[in-house]
This record gives sequence, C-alpha cells and structure tokens, in this order.
Amino acid sequence: MAMLKNLSALTILLAVTIALLPRATFATVGIPDCAKGVTGDCGFGFFKIIVLGDTSTPTGECCRQLVKAGKNCHNQFVESIVSSRKPIRGTISDVYRRSNETWNNCSATSSVSPPEPAH
Repeated sequence: MAMLKNLSALTILLAVTIALLPRATFATVGIPDCAKGVTGDCGFGFFKIIVLGDTSTPTGECCRQLVKAGKNCHNQFVESIVSSRKPIRGTISDVYRRSNETWNNCSATSSVSPPEPAH
C-alpha cells in the first residue's frame, strides 16, 4: 500500500513538472539579461502574442515590466527568437510587426519611462 501511495505522489509530481516546464524553460533560457525583471508569466504572454499570434492584450503590469526593460531589450528578445528558428505563426515580418505593435501599445499605455539607451 505504501508503494502505491509513493507511486501516486510521484505521478502527480511528474504531471505538475511537465505542465510547468514550458513556462519555466521560457523564463530562464534564451532571455537577455536585461529582461530578467520580466516575470515568466509576462514573458510567456509576450511570446504568445508576438511569436504565436495570440490576439490577447498584455496586462498593465506586463507592459510596465516590458517598458522598464526597454526597447533595446525587447528587440534582443525578438531577435533571439527569430534567429533560433523556433516555430512561429506567419512570417518573420509578421513577428516583427506584432513585436512593434506590442511595444508601441505598451509604451503608450505604461506610466514607466523606458531606460536611457546605452552609449
């Protein structure tokens, strides 16, 4: 009986790990250092919008995080996705268009000022 309980607990742990893996992986792999202030949930949301063509709107908090990271950082993230040859919805031009739309919408609605560009 104890063996069955341990097996059930292990199965549940494995299922939870598998369910969370895409977000956890996204939050830590291939993300520029400048974007470390963007939460995994916000980063995954931006990924869905920009790369997968999801039509949802980022939350105000996610937009604040994006603008705080800066346009240069946003562009680095998009370039890392495009250069990785990960599956995208549509063309690379569509990804860049959605990226610009997302940045423009967030920067227009966020109360945070973007960082000064590095010289």
